[in-house]
Amino acid sequence: MIQLAALLLAAQTGYVPPVLKGVKGDVPARTITGPIPFPDPNAKWIVVRSKHFVFISSAGEPRTRSIAADLETLASALTNLSPQFRSAPDAPTRIFLFTRPRESRPYFEMLLDRRDANVTGVFVSQKSGGAMILNATYSRDDRTPFHELVHYLISNSDSRPPLWLEEGLAEYFSNAEVRNGKLYGGVRLRRHIDILRTRKILPLAKLFSIRRDSDTYNLAEGQAIFYAESWAVVDWLMRNGGRDGAAFYDFLRDVEQRVPVETALQKNYGRSLRDLETSLHSYLLRRPDFTLTLRVPPTEAATEAMPLDRAGLLYELGRFLAHIEEMKDEATHHFRGALEANSRHARSLAGLGRFDEALAADPNDGEIYVDYAESLMKDQMGALAEATETSDIPAFRKARELAQRAIDLGDADARALGALGTSYITEHYSELGPGIAALERAHALLPARTDYALHLFAMYRRTGDRAKAGELFARLEATRNAQVAFAARAVIVRVETGRANELVRQQNLDEAARADLEKQADDYARVAATNRQIEAYNKAIGEVNRGDYAAARKSLKQLIGGTVDADIARDAKKLLAQLEGR
Repeated sequence: MIQLAALLLAAQTGYVPPVLKGVKGDVPARTITGPIPFPDPNAKWIVVRSKHFVFISSAGEPRTRSIAADLETLASALTNLSPQFRSAPDAPTRIFLFTRPRESRPYFEMLLDRRDANVTGVFVSQKSGGAMILNATYSRDDRTPFHELVHYLISNSDSRPPLWLEEGLAEYFSNAEVRNGKLYGGVRLRRHIDILRTRKILPLAKLFSIRRDSDTYNLAEGQAIFYAESWAVVDWLMRNGGRDGAAFYDFLRDVEQRVPVETALQKNYGRSLRDLETSLHSYLLRRPDFTLTLRVPPTEAATEAMPLDRAGLLYELGRFLAHIEEMKDEATHHFRGALEANSRHARSLAGLGRFDEALAADPNDGEIYVDYAESLMKDQMGALAEATETSDIPAFRKARELAQRAIDLGDADARALGALGTSYITEHYSELGPGIAALERAHALLPARTDYALHLFAMYRRTGDRAKAGELFARLEATRNAQVAFAARAVIVRVETGRANELVRQQNLDEAARADLEKQADDYARVAATNRQIEAYNKAIGEVNRGDYAAARKSLKQLIGGTVDADIARDAKKLLAQLEGR
C-alpha cells in the first residue's frame, strides 16, 4: 500500500497548468506596441449608469442615454426570451464611448494587434465583468453594438456554446430594431448572403469544429465564410424553431451541455446533419423575407449621469487594460497618468499595487479593499485558480480581513463575497463552512466567474459533499474551457491523493477500497504523463519568450516525437510551424 500512496503522490507532483494565451505570451510577438495616447485633456467625459451597463462617455448625455436605451432594450428582450442570455447586475459591463475615432483607434489597434483596425467596437470578457469600447458616432447600420451585447449576455451564463453557435447568434441579433414597442430581428444580412452565394461554403462538420485558435477563424478570407455560414445556420434554425424559436433554445441548451450537434438536431428538429446541409443550400438560394418579432418588456432607463474628471477617466481606462495580460504596461501608463492629474487618486494608487497609500488616501472605498485582497491571493483569483495548491496561510487570512472590511463598509457585492470565500482555501476542511457560504452567494451572482466555481468545487470535494461537487463539475465542464477542465481535475487529484494517503496511514482498507484506489492510481498515472507533456510544452514556450528559438524547436521536436496527447501535439506542431525562419 505504501507503493500505491507513492504513485498517487507522484501523479500530483509538478502538476502545472497548460499555457494560456495571454498568460505566457504568444508567437509571433505582438506587432502593435504602446504607449497609447491619452484622450484629449479638454474633452468632457461623463459616467451614466443603467441596469446592465456603466457608460464612460465623451458623447454627451443625450447621445449616451440614447445608446443606453437601445442596448438596454435588446438586453431586456433577450434575457426574457431565454435563460441562455443572462445579465450580471453585480458586474455591469463598462462601455467606453469615444466621440473621436482617432482617440479610440489606438485602443482597437492594441486590442486586435492590427494597424488601421477598421472596427467601431469590441467586447472583451474580463474577470470582473465585460467591457466594450465603442465609437459613439456609429450609425444605425452599424451592427457592432448589438453583436457585442449578445456576447456579453452569453458570457454571463453557466455554460458557453461552441464558437459557431455563439457568433451565429451574435450576428443574428446584430441588426435588431425596436419600433412601436416591438423588437424585430432576423432581417437578412445581405453581405453574408452575397458571400455564401459566391464562395464555396464549409462542410457543416468542419464549421462546427472550428475553434478560436483555428486558422479559418483568424484569417480574413476564412473568417468571412465562418461568420456568414454561422449566421445562416442559426437563421435557419431560428426560422424552423417553432413558436418564439422554442426548438432552437432547446437545441442551444443541449449543445451547451456537450450533446453532439447531430444528436441535438435530430432530437429537436427531426433532421440529420445531411438534411440540414441540403436544406441550407436551397435556403440560401431562395431565402424568404422573415422577421422575428418580440414584445419589448419595460426597460429601466439610465439612472444617473455624473461628470468624470481626468484622473477618473485614465483610471477607468487603465482598469480595463489591467485585466488583459498583454496590456499590463499600458494599464500602468494610464494609472501613472491619472496620478499626474491627481497625486492622491486612491484607486490609481491601488492599480499600481500601492495599497497602503491608497487606503490612506481613501479608507472608505470598499473596492480598494477587495482589490488588495485579490492581489494577496495572486493566481487563485482569475484564470489560474486551483491549477496549483497554495500554502501562504498568513496572506490568505489577511485577504479575509480585507474582504470582510469591504463587506462591513456596505460593499457586499459578488467580488467581496468571492474574495472572502476564496480566502478559506488554505484552511482545514473542518473550517470551510463560512467559505462555502460566501462562495455559494458569489457564484449565484456571477456564475461566469469560474475561479469562484472552482474554489467552491474544491471545498465541496474536501468536505465530502459529492452530490454538490458532481453537479458543479458538470457545469464547469460545460464552459468548454481547457484551463477550467484542467484545474477541476487537479482538484480531484489533490483531494483524492490526500484521502488515499490518510487511508494508508490508518491501514483501514478492505478489498473494495483497495481496488478502487488502484483504479484511481492508474487514472492519476495517465494524468501525470499528460502533465509531463504540458511541462515540456511550457518549457518550449519559455524558450520562445527568451528568444531562444533553436532550443524551442528542439524541445518541440522531442515532444512531438513521443506519445503525446492529441491537443498538446496539435498546439506543439502549430507553434513549431510559427517558429520556422525565426
